[in-house]
Amino acid sequence: MKFSAPPRVVAVVGVQGEGKTAFWDSLMWLARTSAMPAPQGPAPAGRAPSQELSVATVDLQGERWTFIDCPSAPEAFQETQHALMISDAALLVCDAKEGCAQALAPVLRFLDSRRIPHFFFLNALNESGASVRALLSSLQVVSGHPLVLREFPLREGQRTVGVVDLVSEHSWGVTAASEAPPMVVPASQRPIEQAARRQMLERLADQDDELLEALVEDSVPPPEMLHEQMARALKDNRLVPVFLGSAEQGWGLAQLLEGLRHEAPTVEETRVRLHLTAEGGPLAQCFKTYHLPQEGKQCLMRLWRGQVEDGCTLGGMRIEGVLRPHGAAQHAIGTALMGEVMAIRRLDQVRTGDLVGADGVSRPNDWPQ
Repeated sequence: MKFSAPPRVVAVVGVQGEGKTAFWDSLMWLARTSAMPAPQGPAPAGRAPSQELSVATVDLQGERWTFIDCPSAPEAFQETQHALMISDAALLVCDAKEGCAQALAPVLRFLDSRRIPHFFFLNALNESGASVRALLSSLQVVSGHPLVLREFPLREGQRTVGVVDLVSEHSWGVTAASEAPPMVVPASQRPIEQAARRQMLERLADQDDELLEALVEDSVPPPEMLHEQMARALKDNRLVPVFLGSAEQGWGLAQLLEGLRHEAPTVEETRVRLHLTAEGGPLAQCFKTYHLPQEGKQCLMRLWRGQVEDGCTLGGMRIEGVLRPHGAAQHAIGTALMGEVMAIRRLDQVRTGDLVGADGVSRPNDWPQ
């Protein structure tokens, strides 16, 4: 299958507990991957949270995406930092539970210090009956950038019954199905929804004179243009988009993936952020090393430019097998293209963080130790 663009990489981060585990399982179920045994529904309960980094590559609407499930344990934070360094964006899963915001504070400080674009997914609002406004306020205290609702919840009492996409203004009912039914916004909630949309647009217009002028004239650009402006604001670290849903009940993830597809940075944009040039031969970066009993040392790497083939030479070392990691499995692919995450064995001279190219192996100064 030919893809329309190089793969994008998103690191999934959360606090210890079942929330992120359920999110990951629902994400894999939605993408219909074999990264783990196929569940019987959107989010099987009771599976222990992963203590190790896991990688899964999926195909979504003609695009290839790699998601990295980062370990939640505090003692594994360095491994999470390394995965974040090579990702185009981070996706922070925050359960509506007391203490979640403070638990995510170290991750947010790291993201802010490295200018890594990130999204929030507020999970399990229905199950807890939590207030979106209260949860946003607690997260804003520990975030270095303005949090902007991308979706607005439609409520009946304490229960979310629908969601409005504030960019497209499409609204849908809450359901466990991946294709949620359309829903008309109740007249009683329309003024609040419009106020939330206006707030999002004003935040976007902070450094966009064209959009600001349109708002003054009560003329709002079409959704396609708003997606572009949201993507630009995210890339420039001017805001953090916030999505809503429930991994346990299976709603909100399809809309989240659609938002990522429109707004997450590309590998070319990430390369610029990391001050890596586009010119030159293949360049890959190792973000995790394993020592396997029979195969020996293995490196997980992101390919920043060019392509790597089985049998070629990289950093003065012969490549013996190019693999695509996928959960507990690895698949031989022969050739890795720009943007992909790959596993390569027996690169004995390479350490975690090293850049490996045609000219040899180099060490970036800003790699977290």
